Amino acid sequence: MRPVLEPEWPLRYDKLGMMVLSEQFEQRKIESTYGSFRSFVPLPTASGPQWTESELETELLEQLAFSPLVYDLITQPIIYYTLDGESRRYTPDIAVQLNGTSDDLPQRYLIEVKRQQELLQDPDKHRVRFEVGRACAEQMGAVFRIMDETQIRSPYLQNARLLSRYRRLELTEEEYLGMDVIYAAMPLSIGQAIKVLGREGFAEPDARHILEFAIAGNMIDADLTVALTDQTIITNRGDRRFFVRKDPVLRRLHDAPDR
Repeated sequence: MRPVLEPEWPLRYDKLGMMVLSEQFEQRKIESTYGSFRSFVPLPTASGPQWTESELETELLEQLAFSPLVYDLITQPIIYYTLDGESRRYTPDIAVQLNGTSDDLPQRYLIEVKRQQELLQDPDKHRVRFEVGRACAEQMGAVFRIMDETQIRSPYLQNARLLSRYRRLELTEEEYLGMDVIYAAMPLSIGQAIKVLGREGFAEPDARHILEFAIAGNMIDADLTVALTDQTIITNRGDRRFFVRKDPVLRRLHDAPDR
């Protein structure tokens, strides 16, 4: 029998269909116990900082929060449901709400984060849990996914950690003028762009700051699926729909298995 969401837990949406997830769900408290992992992750998303109970969860949160297409995310959301007439609850590792809609991606995800070894140790236990996850996701207009270290640990993680600090910064008027010079010269490599800015009077650290800020803010496009180097090519961002298809963490999330 398929689980049914509890009727006393209606989901509410704003006019754009987006959720502030912390206002919609209770969250299971992650306790600190001897030998356990617990981390407090500062996030710029709507529900704010989140606790995680594994390094993999932390690494995935950092990447999702860096994506400009992610509106909100929380860890350990509690979903109440009924199965065989009995009231129960299901707690996925992460819930994600995207910005608006897209032909490429759904609006929200429920995610289980597991190591490959865990998935192999007790497949029957995980099979039942994942069936509940798929059913709950379907009934709340979400997509269920399972992410392991092969999808989470990638060069994009290091790029997100490098660039996320720029989300809290701003360029000066002079630096924006430098960006205008880069726009006119693209495509070119980061190393070439630094030389172009050098001819405009920007020292190498300042030029690198401008370029990393522009990549972090999606003002220019760069391939973040590989490590950023001076050989990385930067281009105009182009059509937003193409940008959606290229978002590295969301493409990996969307292509991840659901069982």
